[in-house]
Amino acid sequence: MQHTPSGNAILLGKIALITGASSGIGLQIARQFVDHGSFVYLADIDFPKAQEKAQEIGANAVAVHMDICDSTQVRATLDEIMRQKGAIDILVNNAGVLAQGPFDLLSEREWDKLIAVNLTGAFNCIQAVAPIMIKQNHGNMINIASVSAFKGGGSMGNVWYGATKAAIVAMTKGLSRELGPQGIRINAIAPSLVETNMIKDALTPRIKKQILMQFPLGRFATKMDVADLAVFLASGLSSFITGQIIAVDGGYLNV
Repeated sequence: MQHTPSGNAILLGKIALITGASSGIGLQIARQFVDHGSFVYLADIDFPKAQEKAQEIGANAVAVHMDICDSTQVRATLDEIMRQKGAIDILVNNAGVLAQGPFDLLSEREWDKLIAVNLTGAFNCIQAVAPIMIKQNHGNMINIASVSAFKGGGSMGNVWYGATKAAIVAMTKGLSRELGPQGIRINAIAPSLVETNMIKDALTPRIKKQILMQFPLGRFATKMDVADLAVFLASGLSSFITGQIIAVDGGYLNV
């Protein structure tokens, strides 16, 4: 289905780059951004899938092949976006990988991948886009964290996953102080469990029932729950909000 800006186009004319945008939360954010008037670059290591999804969204979405773990490739992608559009208004650091199970069952290789994608990937994107936004004297970054950051794991991610997301929280808070004077806002969204392809194999009926008992609202978050908040944070409606970590958790953290 082709997406065209809605009557409430609060992101009209904004240029956005979303990582991990070929599926799940990233794809839903891309759709919502376009619906609200933004031109979106869907960045993903799975370029064919990103192309397919961009074509579904329509003329205001373009796929780009980008491995966020490769700083050279990240910078080349941003250079190309600047050549095409002359600005980058919004960065959404969404790409991530999940780790599950007891702490002692995670191999060093799996740990390296977790750090590379969840932390180094965000670092690479921020380091590359920050000089552009500083020169523009405006910009908006949104990091996707997790409620696991506040509980050292939990819901579906384990302690090591929670550790990487806690680092994203610290990064968001610190950068809000450093980049605020340059007209740049940075916030993070901390979802609880969202039913995406990343966790569907692990979400057996028994586990699903057990986890749902921890949610006062009695359901998991949806991709739209997260995407709607991303639209708000990317728009002028949140112009005085920065350095915040907003949980989309149905009350999970209060239990």
